[in-house]
Amino acid sequence: MEWVLQVVDEFDDVVGALRLFWLGAAAEIPLVLAGGAGFGAIGAALVTGAEPLLMAAATIVLGLAGISKIRDSRSPAAP
Repeated sequence: MEWVLQVVDEFDDVVGALRLFWLGAAAEIPLVLAGGAGFGAIGAALVTGAEPLLMAAATIVLGLAGISKIRDSRSPAAP
């Protein structure tokens, strides 16, 4: 009987670890999407002959993604 409880406890630990992993992954999804959009804009700029407007758009998107990451990584100020 004790081994059954141990197996259930291990299963619960795995589920908890997966939930924590998903919380961390879900927090990074917007940054990955913004970076992908930026790289897509750079690729489109290179394919179309490096249009200055597309290169500027890519720079802005990647810059905003970087600012978002830096802003999220700061710990909140203590009251």
